[in-house]
Amino acid sequence: MTTSKIHDVCVIGTGAGGGVMIQELCKAGFEVVALQRGPFLTTKDFTDDELSTIIRDEVFSPDQLETYRFDAHSPSQTGRFNLMAYCVGGTMTHWAAWSWRFRPEDFRVRSTEGPVEGASLADWPFDYAELEPFYEKAERDFGVAGDAKGNPFGAPRKSEYPNPAHPNRVSSLRFAEGARKLGYHPFPVPMAINSRTYRGRPKCRYGGNCQAYGCPVQAKATSLSVCIPRAQATRKLDLRANAMVVRIKLGEDGRARSVVYLNKNGKEREVLARHVVLAGNAIGSPHLLLMSACGSFPQGLANSSGLVGRNLTFHLHPGVGLLIDEPAMGISGFEAHQAVDDLHASDPKRGFIRGGVVAELNTLVRQPLVYALQAGLGYEKAGRGWGAEFMQYLKSFPRAMTLSGILEDLPVEENGIDLDPHVRDRYGLPVARITHRQHPNDLAMLKWYNKQLLELANACRATQTWVSKIPGVTQLDEHTAMRGNLHFHGTCRAGLDSRRSVLDRWCRSHDVKNLWVVDGSFFPTAGGYNPTLTILANAYRVAAHFISEAKRASL
Repeated sequence: MTTSKIHDVCVIGTGAGGGVMIQELCKAGFEVVALQRGPFLTTKDFTDDELSTIIRDEVFSPDQLETYRFDAHSPSQTGRFNLMAYCVGGTMTHWAAWSWRFRPEDFRVRSTEGPVEGASLADWPFDYAELEPFYEKAERDFGVAGDAKGNPFGAPRKSEYPNPAHPNRVSSLRFAEGARKLGYHPFPVPMAINSRTYRGRPKCRYGGNCQAYGCPVQAKATSLSVCIPRAQATRKLDLRANAMVVRIKLGEDGRARSVVYLNKNGKEREVLARHVVLAGNAIGSPHLLLMSACGSFPQGLANSSGLVGRNLTFHLHPGVGLLIDEPAMGISGFEAHQAVDDLHASDPKRGFIRGGVVAELNTLVRQPLVYALQAGLGYEKAGRGWGAEFMQYLKSFPRAMTLSGILEDLPVEENGIDLDPHVRDRYGLPVARITHRQHPNDLAMLKWYNKQLLELANACRATQTWVSKIPGVTQLDEHTAMRGNLHFHGTCRAGLDSRRSVLDRWCRSHDVKNLWVVDGSFFPTAGGYNPTLTILANAYRVAAHFISEAKRASL
């Protein structure tokens, strides 16, 4: 069924990029219809039930299904490989809220590093200076808490954070102590979680359930708690939950004409719009474009370059677990309170290029069930097994902490997303198939950072340490691969050359002029930080351009 009304804009996905576009376009007076796969959850749906939320995944994306293969010659595995949330607010609803600005050099990796065999490095089509005012706007709108002078290696900034940094816990103090012993410069992780009441949202209660959980008090800033309410207040938003988009259709003029979705009863519906903004994340967006193949684009909508779904990047997460001689209080606060950036800068003398940030990261040691299951999550030498040995390990839970990194892996054109030819979801549609293997540079980086993390753990006065591994991989070699990740980017990269990119510098399709993509799939390279603040800032940048061009009747 097709409704006759033509909306100004249809936004597909309500996460970081989509949420900002919805908010800004509604504020500017555009009539927006927003489609979101999954339900409209509210704070009453957000609990600290680890079994249902984390282990069983019954809250955010219970029907998520993907396949993975190492390369084009490998068999596929079926499962759930990436951390997503299929609900209004998108994956940002259960993000950890780390809020980094990329550094200026992160926008010019190809020109800085030169060519790297086997990698598809590219410069971004805009620089840090252009994005900087939108970073500031994102920090202000989302109430980021931090210390603007804390990181001597961070990106230059013109303003303080809108909220002060959060207090430390014992594990944070140990991390900072160990970092200073090694000559590093520890500083508070910038977090989009309120350290005080801010713009009608309360301060954090430090309950410990942030990453992978929804915030029951909305102290954590998300598109659900920030963007959607502002857009709804304008009365310009038609928000449709449980709307599984299956196709974008073109008109005879070659522009996107409508969006087809399935409602919660599986009935097909069609909405008309003058512009389509796609924000389904770096897996969902290329998946939809490939499903929207048509006569004009037989290899996938907006895919004349052949790069839709290509150049998938994750992030590398080296990790070291450790025990200390007092309660670490890892179950309080949120995922990370302290970090160091001393090791971030690219240095080919190490045997690899690029790098990333290192933090006190208590994801796996703040939840008792996950802690008990770590033997199956790729950790070694943690001193457990069964019986008395296992009980002794469980008793160590209060004293456990972890150190980890967010490292930049290199884009490889063959890594990406396509339509699985054999596996279908509950709607009968082909699921997204991930093809991914690590570049040799990634493996060298992982090994080096694990050594640094072990040294840092010992400087934290650890009584015991163990090293993390990629699940299912026994050694770091050319056969190493990550099947999925917390962060994913790059599958609709932006660039100036339409032959080597999917989107232009404004994240507008080179091929379909009223189609825009504003999630992390536009990233040419991954950066060594969590991506969400950059997705938010870019969406503010794109929205400002959209509104400006609309005023000039140039869209």
